[in-house]
Amino acid sequence: MRVKDKIVVLTGAASGIGRATAILFAKEGAIQVLSDIDESGLKETYKALGSAKERTTIIKLDVRNSDEVRNMIDSTIDKYGKIDVLIVNAGVVRVGPVETFPDDDYDLLIDVNLKGTHHTCKFAVPYFKKQRFGTIITLASVAAHIGQVAHANYCSTKAGVLGYTRALALDLAPYNIRVNSVSPGATDTPMLQSDVAKQARDRGVDYDAVKKEFEEEGVIGRWAKAEEIATGILFLATDDSSYMTGADLRLDGGWTTK
Repeated sequence: MRVKDKIVVLTGAASGIGRATAILFAKEGAIQVLSDIDESGLKETYKALGSAKERTTIIKLDVRNSDEVRNMIDSTIDKYGKIDVLIVNAGVVRVGPVETFPDDDYDLLIDVNLKGTHHTCKFAVPYFKKQRFGTIITLASVAAHIGQVAHANYCSTKAGVLGYTRALALDLAPYNIRVNSVSPGATDTPMLQSDVAKQARDRGVDYDAVKKEFEEEGVIGRWAKAEEIATGILFLATDDSSYMTGADLRLDGGWTTK
C-alpha cells in the first residue's frame, strides 16, 4: 500500500477524477478527508469506498467560501495532527465565445478554479511549513497548455492554476514540501460530457461528432478513464516522485505532442 496511513485531503471528490482518486487512495491505505459542493455525489463516493469508509471523513464544501475551506483544513489538523497529501481537484468548466460569454460564468470559473485552488492551499500552507513535509497536487488541464475553440475563459483559469503551482513550489521547497500539478487531457467524466453536450447543442451537431473530435486530439485516439488520471495523482503523492517539484504531469493521450 503506497499511501498507507497517510492523511490525504481531497477536494472535488463527488465524481469523475475526484471519485476515482478517492477510491484508488482508499485501496492504497490512505486516511481521507473528502469534500465537494455536491453532497449527494459525495455520499455516492463514500459508499463506493467499502470498508475504507471507516477511515474516511466527508464534508460538504464550497471552495469559493474561504471560511468553509479554513474550517476543513483546521478540523483535519485538529483530528489527525498533520496533512501528508493535499489534492486540489475541485473545478468547473464553462465554454462559449468570448463576445457572448456571461460574466457570471467567468466569475464562477475564476472563483472555483483559481480562487478555490488558492483558498485550499492558503489555509494548508502554514501547517505544511510547520511540519516540514508533505506534498500538494493541483489539477491543471491540457487547456493550460493549448488553446481550444470556445474555451478562452476556461483555458485562462487553468493556465493560472499552472502558474500558481510553479510559483508555490518555489515558496515551499525550503520547507521540504513538493508542489506539482496534473494536466489531464480528454477524460470521460461528467464534466467533459457536459462540455461536449453544450458544444454539440451550440453548433447544431451530434454529441458523438464532438466526442470524436476530442478523441482525435490525442494520438491514442480515445478518452482517458478517470482511473488513469488517478494513478498519476497517486504517483505524485508518493516517494516515487520524490525528486519532482514545480512540475506538471501531462496525462493527455499525446495531445500536446502534436
